[in-house]
Amino acid sequence: MSDIPDSLTAALGRIVTAEDIVTAAPVAGLMAAFGQDDPAPAAGDPLPPLWHGLFCTAKLPPSRLGPDGLAKDEGLLPAAPEFPDRLFGGARYDFRRPLRIGDRLRKESEVMSFERKEGRTGPFIVGRVQHRLSNDGGLAVVEENDILFRPANPPHVPAPVLAAAEKRVAPAAPANPPGDAAWSWTVTPDPVLLFRHSAVTFNSHRIHYDRPYAAARGYPGLLVQGTLIARLMMELVRRERPDFEAAAFSFRSGRPVYDDGDFTLCAAPLETGSIRLWALDRAGKVGMTARADPR
Repeated sequence: MSDIPDSLTAALGRIVTAEDIVTAAPVAGLMAAFGQDDPAPAAGDPLPPLWHGLFCTAKLPPSRLGPDGLAKDEGLLPAAPEFPDRLFGGARYDFRRPLRIGDRLRKESEVMSFERKEGRTGPFIVGRVQHRLSNDGGLAVVEENDILFRPANPPHVPAPVLAAAEKRVAPAAPANPPGDAAWSWTVTPDPVLLFRHSAVTFNSHRIHYDRPYAAARGYPGLLVQGTLIARLMMELVRRERPDFEAAAFSFRSGRPVYDDGDFTLCAAPLETGSIRLWALDRAGKVGMTARADPR
């Protein structure tokens, strides 16, 4: 693995643990951000799929953050000076047992692998991290994340190269919709929604809330969080199929979705019982693809 920076190879097999309690306040915060008018969450209520990400998050002081707002080294994934830009490329979730408000959580995170790839604008690295969340009943959620390490995007990128900057965010997803949607939901990604999601998940990456910073990096707007889109996808499923119980969910980010226009979430049930989902940006191009599988 000589083509992978030493700082990353040294982290292979590293395991970091965290503990937390599933409390009602973050759940109520995300419900409000999503416009849910449900009764206030209470002890014993189940967490919706993907909402476990509100808990066991790293709480680091400013001295341990980089210029982008991300951790220099949060204890699990170290920095790679040759590839300083980190983005979330996709994730896979295996839901083993429900998590409920009041549960005590233990999260075990492990660095699984790194792979160097060649993109249209140069090399990047895909790191795979596995998170295992347990409550008192045992293993509840297994989550695998794809983390993209990219060379730095020069500041003050002129407008004519914005399209090239977009292509560097993640491996490309299909450009055209994968089929006809049975359900859809148009979302306006205003700064309040992006801020609230970043706040409740303690995500301090400036590209999601600091417009001057995003503009200096060459982006046409604030970048909508991939995990926000994924959670909104599952919210669409909940609205249309309240009886659907997910056993697994996966998503892949592709074309970036910015807050410079509405984006549309689409879904289509499959004969197998699974649900195919995708997100279209304001130009009608696919920004994310996903799949939810039933229990």
